[in-house]
Amino acid sequence: MRLYGTGSLWLRKSKKHPDGEYWLRYYGRGKQQTENSHFCLCHDKRAESRATLLLSKRTTQAQDGTLPSTTANRTLVGDLAELLFKSMRADKLRKIPESLPVPTREWRIAQADRVIKEARARWDRHLAPVFGDRKAALVTNDDLKQYSAARLEAKARHATVNLELALLRRAYRLGFEAQPRLVRELPSFPPRLAASPRAGFIEDAAFDKLLVTIEEPGLRALVLCAFRLGFRRSELQNLLVRQFDEGWLRLFAGATKNGKPRSVKLPADVNDALAACAKGKTANDYLFTWPDGKRIKDFRGAWVKARKAAGVPELLFHDLRRSAVRRMRKRGITTATAMLITGHLTRVVFDAYDAANAEDVAQAADKI
Repeated sequence: MRLYGTGSLWLRKSKKHPDGEYWLRYYGRGKQQTENSHFCLCHDKRAESRATLLLSKRTTQAQDGTLPSTTANRTLVGDLAELLFKSMRADKLRKIPESLPVPTREWRIAQADRVIKEARARWDRHLAPVFGDRKAALVTNDDLKQYSAARLEAKARHATVNLELALLRRAYRLGFEAQPRLVRELPSFPPRLAASPRAGFIEDAAFDKLLVTIEEPGLRALVLCAFRLGFRRSELQNLLVRQFDEGWLRLFAGATKNGKPRSVKLPADVNDALAACAKGKTANDYLFTWPDGKRIKDFRGAWVKARKAAGVPELLFHDLRRSAVRRMRKRGITTATAMLITGHLTRVVFDAYDAANAEDVAQAADKI
């Protein structure tokens, strides 16, 4: 006899299991549940004790509200992917305040859609053909290692493989945290591959040459802000005139990558450049525009032309953000203050942007 509320076990005999296979019966999610333990006396003399432990686990999960779905063993990895993309969209839209100006809010929604579209394309191209139609419960650590090895053999970068496995890991986590659970257990994912982050930057003298090669005043001011303040390109492209207030530049909460507002005191030359950009515009006009008044969005042609003329053909626009971090550190600005200016949320990421070169190491010799 078992105590009331602790469930029950019984043996079910069949041609496949003539000595009997243990089944469980317990109460959960508002109704009686029946489950095959898959422990049989034909192959395991300890089948009863193993089934008893499983029954105890299920009754505990039923009380805690973590009982897996009855269909958990049939959940496909593709089902977890759909859950992932729905969750990603909900999370990103949740971070966009309704109080944002219409142009800024539309930009943030479009940006969220773009990120999800890129993630889905990554999934459909690489992960879905391997895992999509497989049962989530049957994916093992060896399967994940084999996937990683195959992607590396296909010349995929370490960072790319890490991103793909991060998507899969998040999908499994969401399935595990769902109520009821869509996967009973999380597979053991392999460690992240060592990635080599880009370390490009530009010095002041080279940047001065770059700046004078840019003819359009609006683009020149945008590039100057990127180099001096370390703002992201999308943040600069979507700045409104109302966010510039003689001497200060203010970013709305929800209009930054980390969702936090920023207010930055501007250097005199940056302030003058932005004042010229804002002249004659209304509060809801874009701050950085072409001479014809259109917002600066795609400036790849002008950027390639400028960097070639300045002798830095390999420079990426994002390298200006890294250059700003390095420049601030070299001028004695504290890490905490620099992070408030650039919008880095964690010290680890900020340090990754603080590119050092052989010259820095050589100069350090005089201070050691």
